[in-house]
Amino acid sequence: MGGTLLKSHLRTAVIGLGVLLMVNPVQAAGIDSHTSYIGSNFEDYYANLPAAKVEWSTTMDLPALENVPTDYLMGKGVVSVGAGKVFMLQKGQLLAVNAQTGKVVWKYGAKLKTPMLYQDGVVYATSEAGTIYAVNAATGKNKWSSSANSKGVSQLVLDKDQLFAAANGDIQAYNLKDGKLQWRDNFRDQLFEPFMVEGNLVLAQNSVSGAYTYDILHAFDRTTGKELWNNRDYDLPIAEINGTLVVQRKATLFDTYPLPTLDSLDVKTGKVVKTVEYNPANIDPNDPEAFKGGSAWSDGDRIYITGEKGVFSYPLNADPATVTRDNYSYASIGSNLEYAAGPYDGRILFSKGQSIYGVKMANKSAVQYSGISNPIARFDLLGHGMYVAQTDGKLIAIDLITAKPILQLKTPDRVFGPTLLENGMIIVQSKGKLTAFKEPQALKMK
Repeated sequence: MGGTLLKSHLRTAVIGLGVLLMVNPVQAAGIDSHTSYIGSNFEDYYANLPAAKVEWSTTMDLPALENVPTDYLMGKGVVSVGAGKVFMLQKGQLLAVNAQTGKVVWKYGAKLKTPMLYQDGVVYATSEAGTIYAVNAATGKNKWSSSANSKGVSQLVLDKDQLFAAANGDIQAYNLKDGKLQWRDNFRDQLFEPFMVEGNLVLAQNSVSGAYTYDILHAFDRTTGKELWNNRDYDLPIAEINGTLVVQRKATLFDTYPLPTLDSLDVKTGKVVKTVEYNPANIDPNDPEAFKGGSAWSDGDRIYITGEKGVFSYPLNADPATVTRDNYSYASIGSNLEYAAGPYDGRILFSKGQSIYGVKMANKSAVQYSGISNPIARFDLLGHGMYVAQTDGKLIAIDLITAKPILQLKTPDRVFGPTLLENGMIIVQSKGKLTAFKEPQALKMK
C-alpha cells in the first residue's frame, strides 16, 4: 500500500509540473520577447567544406604610393609570377621564391617598392628614389638600372622593345635593352592612370574642368612622346581594326547618348571615320524611363555590351542592324545584378555583391554559384575555378562548370589582391601576406 501511495504522489507531482510548464513556458533568451531577434543564428552551411592545405605562406611589404589608399593599391596586386617563381617585396628587397615550396631562390636590392612586373625572364621593379631596375629572373643579377629617375611610379607597361612608366601624371619611355630614357611626354597637364600602348600610339586620358568637367583622350607617338591628336569625351579604346581605334563615346551634360555608341578613330589623325549605335534591347531613345547607356568591350572577334538585364554580343566588325545578336540574360535569375566577369570558360558572370550567377554561353541557361556566405571582396578566374575572396577573410574555390564549392582557405585578412596561378600553385595575396596551396585537380584546365 505504501508503494501505491508513493506512485500516486509522484504522478500528481509530474502532472502538476506539466501544468506549470504549460502556463509558464521556459524562455531561452530575454524575458520580454520583444527585446531579441533571431536571424541567421546557425552554422554556415559550408562550414565543413574541406580546408585548403597550405603549402607555404610568408609576409610581404604593403604597397605604398603618396596620397593613394593602401587598400586600392592592394586591389591592383602586389606580386608577380613567372618561370616557376613568385616575385615579391619583403623589407624593401626583391625576393624570388619557388612557387611550389616557398623557398627563397634569391634576393636583390634595397628600398624597393611596387609596382613591379615579370616578362620574358626579367623582373622589373622600382625604388623609392625613382630608379627602375631590370633583374634576371633566374639569377637575381642586375641587367640594367634606368638612366633617369621616375619617382612616384604607379604603372609599368612593357610593349615590344620599350618599357613605359607612369609617374606623377607623366609618361616616360625607356629602351628595354639598356634602360636608357627615350622620352617624357610633352603634355603640360597630368595624365590619368591607366594608360595603354596600341601600335605606334601611347594612349592616356585627363580631364578639364570649366562650366562642366569633361574627359579627353590623348594619343602620343611611342617613338618621340609628342602628342599627335586628342579627342573629347572618349574612354580608352576597346579594339584596333585596320588602322582605326574603336572607342566608346562618354555621355556628357549635353550629349546623353542613351544608346551605346562606338566611334572608329583614324590612328594617325584621331578623326572619326565611322560611328555605330547599338540598340540590342530595342528601346525608344526618347523614352526618359528607358535604360540608358551600357558599357562596351571587345573579346576576340566580338563586341559585348552590358544591358539592363544581361549582356549582349555582336560580331566585332559588323553592322548591328544586319546581324543577329546574342543575349545572355539574367532575367530568370533575379534582379539588380551587375555584369561581373567573362566571357570565360563558356560563362558570363553577374553578381549582387554577396552572390554570383552565371549564364552559359552555349544554351543561355542560368546557374547560381553556391558556397558564398559573406560579401564578396573580389573573385578571380583561373583554370576551371572561380576563387572568391570574402570580406570575412575566407577564400572559396568554386568549380565554374558544376557550380559547386571545392575547398576554402581561411585568412585573418579582409583586403585581397588578385589570386594568381603559377606552376600548379594558387597564390593568394592578402594584406601583407602571401599564401600558397595546390590548384585543386578538379579545377585544372585540361
